[in-house]
Amino acid sequence: MNQRDQELLDKQLWAVSSSPPNSGILGLGFVAVFLVGFSIGGILFAPKTHQITSHDATVLAHLNGSPPTMR
Repeated sequence: MNQRDQELLDKQLWAVSSSPPNSGILGLGFVAVFLVGFSIGGILFAPKTHQITSHDATVLAHLNGSPPTMR
């Protein structure tokens, strides 16, 4: 590689840094993205609440040993 080739290579690689990125900041970024995604997934895909119907109340009354009431 001659001097001209070295200069062309330096021009092409001017934005490339020789120092590696800080691994602590990079790791913290990955954890933050994971937690945000986990939270959004929990909100979007949360189980729906279940309302007790009259049939459920009758089944629960039988399981508890008390007779069902007529309404």
